[in-house]
Amino acid sequence: MKNRKFMLCLPLALIFFFTLLPMAYADLYWVSVVKTGGVPKGLPENLPKEIRDQMLAQFKSETDTQKHYLTPYASRTETKQGITIMDFESMTIYQLNPKNKTYTKIDMTSMMKGQMGEMARKMAEDSKTTRTNETKKIAGYRCRKYIVTIMGSESEYWMSKDVKGYKEFEALNEKMLKKHPEFKQMQMGGFTGKEGFPIETVTNMMGIKTITLLEKIEKKSLSKELFKIPAGYKLVEMKIPFK
Repeated sequence: MKNRKFMLCLPLALIFFFTLLPMAYADLYWVSVVKTGGVPKGLPENLPKEIRDQMLAQFKSETDTQKHYLTPYASRTETKQGITIMDFESMTIYQLNPKNKTYTKIDMTSMMKGQMGEMARKMAEDSKTTRTNETKKIAGYRCRKYIVTIMGSESEYWMSKDVKGYKEFEALNEKMLKKHPEFKQMQMGGFTGKEGFPIETVTNMMGIKTITLLEKIEKKSLSKELFKIPAGYKLVEMKIPFK
């Protein structure tokens, strides 16, 4: 079920990934608190109660503290579900499962040439970002509200330029697009880094509401060991339905 949820969210994750690319020119470490809740919409009316209850149980409200590590060459995200490492040089995603010491490997370049990439590109092309005049202070940062519309759903992005290092965001984005120009279409809503760092985001997708709030952020030198597969982990095949 976790793999299924991962695959369903992968196109959105890719778009979010390319939105974050500009933020890695300097090594950054930040912690976010993510609250998710709601009931998925669009479930068939004739589903047996047992199956419906089982599906709804997968979307119970929960809170997760996530850790993010970002460099010009790789990123690492730690959540309750596991660890995700993205190698920008090889354009590879590694999903680590610390419980059973296994990992999966996804070649993003190959995947983006298939149906999954086409889906993600269409979602990115259909997205629209609107800068508003609404401002407020969140977690001590002066923020401006942006509305991102994608697949008919609206999300709020509260961006701040008070975050240290935000001016460096655009540099990595330019570097990445020079090396991988095929990913130009993946820039959701046209975010370039000039808008600031996302302090709080409120997303709504198919009845599921997710609130992500920045808890702390700092510029620091990160060890390359953070972005390597630990010794003793076994590679397992992950079947992708769309290639």
